[in-house]
Amino acid sequence: MNTSFERPYRPVDLNASLTQGFSLLQMAENLMEEATLNTAGRSSLTLAHGVELTIVLTVLKAGNSLSEHPAPAAAAVTCLDGNITFATKAEEITLEHGEAVVFTGDVLHSVRANEDSVFLIVIGGTGNKNPKQNE
Repeated sequence: MNTSFERPYRPVDLNASLTQGFSLLQMAENLMEEATLNTAGRSSLTLAHGVELTIVLTVLKAGNSLSEHPAPAAAAVTCLDGNITFATKAEEITLEHGEAVVFTGDVLHSVRANEDSVFLIVIGGTGNKNPKQNE
């Protein structure tokens, strides 16, 4: 199981058959150390990437944010530690330890850390949505 990492980190390739474990909280501690040194107050690590799924571990220091942006596909944000606000034009959702939000890729959103926070972003694949085009 991965418990730490070195830069440059190579994400697990999900296009091959495999099983891989991660110690998310230990990795998040390392990322938080990076974020402390980073003027943007954030750091992230793509843990796994493939055609069907991408998983990103992200930390934000209190008061810092990810500016408004769309996702490349439907996604979920799960707060692992701390307290974050997930904001869209229509609403703000506060997430604490163990809480999550799901959304479609067309939703412009931002994330703000109300305290030092760790969250996992899981992004669905962007593959062909019309299987008949593959025939």
